[in-house]
Amino acid sequence: MPALKHLLRDTWLSASYYSGLSHLYNAVAGRKQGVISFHNVLPISKLQPFDVYNVDLTAAVFEQQLVFLKKHFRVLPIDQIDDPTARGFFLTFDDGMRNNHQILAPLLQKHQLTALFAICPALVDGQLPHIWRDHLYLLLRQNEGKQAWLPMNNYAKPYLVEPNNTLTRLFKQYVYANQIADIYGLIQDICTRNEWPYAPILGQDDLRFRFMNWSQIVDLAQQGHRIASHTMTHRVLRFLPAEAQQYELSESKKQLEQRLKVPINTIVYPYGGAEIDAAVVQVAQNVGYTTGFMNVQQHSLPIAHLTRPRFAFPATAYTPHLHAITSGCKFVGKKILNFFSK
Repeated sequence: MPALKHLLRDTWLSASYYSGLSHLYNAVAGRKQGVISFHNVLPISKLQPFDVYNVDLTAAVFEQQLVFLKKHFRVLPIDQIDDPTARGFFLTFDDGMRNNHQILAPLLQKHQLTALFAICPALVDGQLPHIWRDHLYLLLRQNEGKQAWLPMNNYAKPYLVEPNNTLTRLFKQYVYANQIADIYGLIQDICTRNEWPYAPILGQDDLRFRFMNWSQIVDLAQQGHRIASHTMTHRVLRFLPAEAQQYELSESKKQLEQRLKVPINTIVYPYGGAEIDAAVVQVAQNVGYTTGFMNVQQHSLPIAHLTRPRFAFPATAYTPHLHAITSGCKFVGKKILNFFSK
C-alpha cells in the first residue's frame, strides 16, 4: 500500500505541475507568505540510507532547490521576516551545525540570499557533547554489531546494535511516551551502564554533528543573516517544569544578545509540533520574544506571531514535488489521494 500511495502521489504531482494545475492553484489560492525549514547541507554525493532524522540534504540537491525557488517563487531577504505583509518565502536553518557556515552559507552567498539560523548557546559552548538524539545515534553507530543496554526495556536485557536507525527511533518514542525532562541525564546514564565515555564523538562527520563556534555565528550575522534562539539545550519544552522552560527560553536569548550585540527577538522552537503548548508560548512572550516559529502547518495555539507555521522540503530536487509543497497544492492532492486509497 505505501508503494501504491507513492506512485499515486508522484503521478498526481507530475500531472498537476505539467498540466498547469499547480500553477493555477498557486495564482488563485497559493501561499502568500511561507517559511521553509532546513537543517544540514552536506558535501556528499548521496545521503546515507538511514539518515538520522531525515533532516539532511546534499549540497547539490540543496543548490538545485535554491535555483527552483528563485525561478518559481520570490525568496525574501531575511530582514523582512517580521513583516506580516511581506509576500514571498523565507529560508530558516535549525541547530547550527558546522556545515551551516562552511557549506551552506557560501551557497546562499552565491545566490545572493539571506536566512535565519537558530542556535542553542549551551551546545555551541560545549556544555553538552551533542543534541541528545544525535548523541545516541553516534554512540550506537560506534558500537554496531555489539550489544547495548538501553532504557526502552528498563535495561532488562541488551539490544543488538544494527546498522540502521531503529534503536534511535525507539529511544525517541520512549522519551516522548515517558515525557523525559532530564534527557541529557538519561544519555549519561546510558553511557555509564554501557561503560561508554560521555564525550563528543569526533571524526569524519564533524560538519554534521559538531556545532559552529561563536566566531562563525558572528560571521553569519555580519554577512546579513539573522540569528534566532533555538533554546539553550534543545530539550523538549513541553516536558520541562516551568522554571526550566523559563531558563531555556530566557537564558538563550540573553547569551545570544551578549555574544552578538544585537536584540534576539525570534525563537525557533525545537521540534516545533506537539512539543509546544500554550504554556510554552506564554513563557516565550513573557521573556520578550516577538516572533516564534513552529514546524506545523496548522495548530490551535494562541498568540499567532509566536506560533508561525513552517514547512520543510524533502531531500529531492524534483520540481513538481517542490512546486506542490511550496504553493500548498500538495495538501489538496493529499486529501484526494487519501480519499481514493481508503
